[in-house]
Amino acid sequence: MPPGGTPSDDRAAPVPPAPVAAPFDPYVSRLGTRLTTVYATSWTYAPDTANGGDDEAASLSPSAQLNLGRLASAYDRHADQLPRILHREGLDTSLFTARRWSAAGEPPPTVATLWQFTAPSGQILLALTLDLAAPLLQCIPLLEDLYYADIAFGGVGVEELAASRIGTSPSGLLPERHQLVFRASPTAADVPSPDEAQRIIYRADLPTRPGLNALCTPDELNRRPTTSGVLGPYVSLLTGHQDYVENAAFLSAVQAVASAARLREIRVLAESYARRFRARTDANTRPHERRTLLERITMAQGHLELELGYSVEIPADLATLIPSLRPTSYHAALYEAMGLTDRAAAVSQTLQRLGNATAAELTSVESAELRAADRRRVRTVVAVTFVTTVTATLGLLFAFFGINAAEVDERRSMFDLAYAPVYALIAVVLVFGFLLYAALQAFDRAALRRSHSVQAPTWHGTHRLLASELGTALLDGRPTRLPEPRDPPNIERADAPPTQPLRRRGS
Repeated sequence: MPPGGTPSDDRAAPVPPAPVAAPFDPYVSRLGTRLTTVYATSWTYAPDTANGGDDEAASLSPSAQLNLGRLASAYDRHADQLPRILHREGLDTSLFTARRWSAAGEPPPTVATLWQFTAPSGQILLALTLDLAAPLLQCIPLLEDLYYADIAFGGVGVEELAASRIGTSPSGLLPERHQLVFRASPTAADVPSPDEAQRIIYRADLPTRPGLNALCTPDELNRRPTTSGVLGPYVSLLTGHQDYVENAAFLSAVQAVASAARLREIRVLAESYARRFRARTDANTRPHERRTLLERITMAQGHLELELGYSVEIPADLATLIPSLRPTSYHAALYEAMGLTDRAAAVSQTLQRLGNATAAELTSVESAELRAADRRRVRTVVAVTFVTTVTATLGLLFAFFGINAAEVDERRSMFDLAYAPVYALIAVVLVFGFLLYAALQAFDRAALRRSHSVQAPTWHGTHRLLASELGTALLDGRPTRLPEPRDPPNIERADAPPTQPLRRRGS
């Protein structure tokens, strides 16, 4: 197909004698409408990488199943950071049924394709692509059926079909999903009007008040007169673009749906741990149990922050990986239209505050554990000191009675008054020990009082540091107050009459 669109130079160009290759990929030429719906699932892909997984990664590269044109090398180079295709299968359209579409007597689609993707985070996503020989606005009921998965092939739903292909059981589609509407627009008259675009985006064939919709129109997608791109939180409408632009938008929608699903899961877990932190009881809980709970919350908070960055914040940036204006413009606009950037920032702040609160509580637990350790150390020292004192006293006494000297008479009792000087000496030693302890304690308290009396405020250290580094002058002491004069000075005005000089009394 010859390249469509409007050339940059409106002047008529001479017809070349021989066919020349187009300077860019041709625009799409399909006559009907293509509808693609991306669904989030609760399944996770965990490949066996015992042999490195290079063959499997190569088979899952985006360019193996999608026409990415000149961007194929860029997408394959960063295949591990982009959605990859697990399975692609064509479905029998004669078995297609949809609740609203079939009730209106509309014909089945001409082509139906079931996709299974895996995101870099391991999430598995489903996508269903339908090609219809129908005008744009006529597809609105089918868009509604696709969004709510009110479709089946031979009585089997989309999730059941996908589950049977990968050998698992259906567990219900997640609420996150996005729809893509592609159509050709060879001329500027074929570009949908703003009213038609809002009817497709809101999936309602109804008029709207001007200026009240919140649709996003990226500049790069609407640069040419025959191309358009309008985005909403749940539906994207692109007309007149090349195949590789449509396929790049397809991959961006898959990644955005995966990020939205993972962001909701992270928020639910963050709120769960926040409630667990708020519902804790510290009154009758031992410090060890409090520390165990806080460590569990801290570990979960670290995992959630890492997953938030890996699955939501990093995938929002496609321009670093893909050097193309239109795909990256659509990707950024899609994340903005779905509100993923702002919501990720709010969840990130929640996780940071949870981490700060947990760290503060851990500090409190450490302080309580230190106080308990100090009390335990004091009890141990008292017990050991008491035992040492008793054993030392008995040791002195038994050592005296065990010596072979004339002062020790084996015929007398050890409690005889003749041994009173010995007991008195032992008592003097004990009393001297207690007095020495009291004197040292009094000396320490006096030194502590002196240090507190001359200690400057904390902010004085900052001023002295600035003075030493920047040469600032420090003025110590308080300014003295000058004594006020008893009589205020008599200041004469220039226009006042001269005062008479004072005369002595009697003159």
